[in-house]
Amino acid sequence: MRTRQSIGTRVVAALAVAVLAATACGSGSGADDDRTVIRFLIAPDPLWDFMRDQGIIKKYEAKHNVTIQTNSSWDEFQFFAGGHGDIVSMGTLELPILEKQTKIDTVTFGRYNGFRSTPAALCDKGYKTLEDIPKGGKVGVNSPLSSTILWDIYSREKYGFPVQVGNKETPFKIVVEDHFVLPELLARGDLDAAIIIPEAGARYLRSKKLCYMYGGRASWEVLPELMPNKDHKGVLSNGFTSTKKFYDENPEAIAAFLDLWEEGLKQWAKNKDKIVRTYPQHFSVESPEDIKYVIDYLNSEHDYFQPTVYLDDEWVENEKKIYDLMKQYGLMDKNAEIPEFATVEPPES
Repeated sequence: MRTRQSIGTRVVAALAVAVLAATACGSGSGADDDRTVIRFLIAPDPLWDFMRDQGIIKKYEAKHNVTIQTNSSWDEFQFFAGGHGDIVSMGTLELPILEKQTKIDTVTFGRYNGFRSTPAALCDKGYKTLEDIPKGGKVGVNSPLSSTILWDIYSREKYGFPVQVGNKETPFKIVVEDHFVLPELLARGDLDAAIIIPEAGARYLRSKKLCYMYGGRASWEVLPELMPNKDHKGVLSNGFTSTKKFYDENPEAIAAFLDLWEEGLKQWAKNKDKIVRTYPQHFSVESPEDIKYVIDYLNSEHDYFQPTVYLDDEWVENEKKIYDLMKQYGLMDKNAEIPEFATVEPPES
């Protein structure tokens, strides 16, 4: 579910979609004059669709006297950068770039899910870590950014070498390809390893043609080894970020939004099997076998959805550690300001 274009592409295209964004707004319900409107930008998402179809969104809109207008796009960045959204679903790694290139001050106030990609190889190779890949080998990634940055940082910290596109010190030849092309190239032997998401490689992973390294742990499970708290569930692939202006001026709407998504995560915990079977297109799987593989993966300890939408101070401090590491390795301007995170108290039961 939800793969992303490169951030540079998003910024360049932002102005091109500005007119579209000004007119294209689907909504959870019809807007009432006395309701606070929340313009929410989110990629096509199974849990959102589930909450909509179950009437949960309308229920919470009525409860809090808000209307959530959504732009459903694979590239939320473009719409947000054009100034046409109040809240966006976005990853922790993207925030500094968003603020730098758009001059928009943001506040991240909620969490949704973490990075799930993991290096994989042909099972008969027996590779357990990035360090096992032969020098000069071909390693596939989906983007120079996103989870590739996480594994780059991890490799530098653990093994002393980068895994970075265009870096001459990288001991591998890095090949950038689509999420769903990488497993095929790997299975054919055209790559020695690749950082892949589970749904893209479902057919090969369940048949044991491909095997994940790191004991099958996802990015969000491995990266906390570098954090002060080793149990940290991050770094976020998708959190909830608002313009600072909207956040400061609409505390009740922010609280309402979080209340809705807290219910959403509870629904995910109870109904993930049903959600995958009802909306398999969001996970890019079709066959019963691949659907079962994704369900089994999500019912394991590797489920990348967060246990709660609410942030706390300890979680925030651990999440921000990634920015220190990015600065340390030149992946972020050393003088760049750290994006703002804010904790919001959940409503009393």
